[in-house]
Amino acid sequence: MGTEDALHLFDELLQYAGRSSIHAINCLLTVVGRDCPALGVCLFNRVARAKVAPCSITYAILVDCCCRAGRQDLGHTAMGHVIKLGFTADAIVTFNHLLKAICAENKTSYAMDIGLCNERRSQEALELIHMMVQHGGSCQPNVVTYNTVVDGLLKEGEGISPDVVTCSSIISGMCKVHAMDKAEEVLQQMLDRRILPDVATYNSLIHGYYLLGQCEEVDRIFKEMSRNGVQPNVVTYSIQMDYLCKSGRCAEARKIFDSMISLGQKPDVSTYSILLHGYSMEKSFHDMHCLIDLIVGNGIAPDHHVYNILISAYAQEETVGEVHELFSEMLDRSIYPDTLFFTTIIDMLCKNGRIMEAQDIFDLMVHMGVKPNVYTYATLMHGYFSDGKMDEVRKLLENMCSIGLKPDVVTYSILIDGYSKNGRIDDALVVIREMLDGVKPSIITFNIMIGVLLKGSRKEEAKDLFGGIWAKGLVPDVVTYSLMIQKLIEESSLQESDDLFLSMEKNGCVADSHMLNAIVRSLLQKGEVPRAGTYLSKIDERRFTFEASRASLLAAVASGGKGQEYKELLPEKYHYFSGTGH
Repeated sequence: MGTEDALHLFDELLQYAGRSSIHAINCLLTVVGRDCPALGVCLFNRVARAKVAPCSITYAILVDCCCRAGRQDLGHTAMGHVIKLGFTADAIVTFNHLLKAICAENKTSYAMDIGLCNERRSQEALELIHMMVQHGGSCQPNVVTYNTVVDGLLKEGEGISPDVVTCSSIISGMCKVHAMDKAEEVLQQMLDRRILPDVATYNSLIHGYYLLGQCEEVDRIFKEMSRNGVQPNVVTYSIQMDYLCKSGRCAEARKIFDSMISLGQKPDVSTYSILLHGYSMEKSFHDMHCLIDLIVGNGIAPDHHVYNILISAYAQEETVGEVHELFSEMLDRSIYPDTLFFTTIIDMLCKNGRIMEAQDIFDLMVHMGVKPNVYTYATLMHGYFSDGKMDEVRKLLENMCSIGLKPDVVTYSILIDGYSKNGRIDDALVVIREMLDGVKPSIITFNIMIGVLLKGSRKEEAKDLFGGIWAKGLVPDVVTYSLMIQKLIEESSLQESDDLFLSMEKNGCVADSHMLNAIVRSLLQKGEVPRAGTYLSKIDERRFTFEASRASLLAAVASGGKGQEYKELLPEKYHYFSGTGH
């Protein structure tokens, strides 16, 4: 298709544009932007005026057009808008287009105007990465992004060499995306250029290798640090302690903590918090309180992060009395709880069926000026659903939306599941449609939605939803397939259920013990002993356990006068169920 044809179709399409039109518009923008990037930018403005919502692909096309038209300033603006809209992984592709243009052009004048760079050209792309990361961490650079910046830094034509801070920042980014080989390459380039790594450089590498569980590489880095005369600092020891605590090795972490102090390093509240969190994971409440006493004794004031760790540990044990004592202690120390603190208490009370107390805590939270987040509302809604109080759920949802909070995938999942379990299938279906229009569901949410539709005898809608999973960039899991297969068996669509099972395993989703036992139960309930035998064989092949309730059902079905006939169709180990085996 040529540019003229694309323009003609674009004019026609825009007259009748709706939500589904954006994919066709993207195709036409690509064609126009290929030959006339400036015209592609103009067409995007028409899309916006027509009130057709662009998607991440639309913005990627726009940024590419801006860069190829030599207008990286517009590309920056578009990229900032993408990040603010909350696009995550999709935005990385868009971002890489912009980085390549920056590093290729080495332009800074426009960046000065928008405040992304106020020093030198070699920093510009790196500053843009920082902008990407700082927006709540929702849009993280990937290894291609960092590679692009490294290439721009090291090949720049002005003779400006990156310093240790710049290189360490790049190494840190590489380590965060688990590209340790690339990080080591940058380290070697530093050494080749006689840029000496500092403790921050090595800390990034140590953290990266710990994230991958490569402790031998960590030992190597420590030896290299020692050879180069670089001493570990509090951050280094904290990284070590964090890894050990998360691995359930708090005793070893405590030894490092004590060693650090003996070497003259003073732990800060973050270091104490790491060890405290480790003790909380091991439910070592005595050690937790001893550590709190040590913190106070060393003149460090515990902050709300420390108390959040304590409150979470006690909440998991559902020790309500201790939670109230901690709350009072915080207020006595003039430490004000945050959203996480209150949400943790609300969650604990809801799980204990103390919904009115949870509501009181919510009201206190608001009274103290602490803003609830979406998860706070979702937690309280779940409590009211469990208590069967639909009106309270509706009020909470209205209140949440009135303060500008939008339901996320967790909230929608709770609403769908709650309405379904309370027999409000129609309400659940309304929420499903609303969710599909505005939020990308997870596979867990799809499973809930499919379960609701099947429960409401909406098999065709469930099949449509099942078929749309791949279009959302997701893959059905064993729960998804199990729901569909059991429904097909229930409706005696046995060949269709067998075909779906084969398709599942062909697609790499392997049935687990629970699924196979559930299929056997469903088949036996339909009197389909021969087919059940096929799945019994799979249970045996995979060395799964044949559940006792299924065994009783098999015995009941097989004793119905067809014992000998069934015996021939069952795996040998199940012959005694037919009543004819000895």
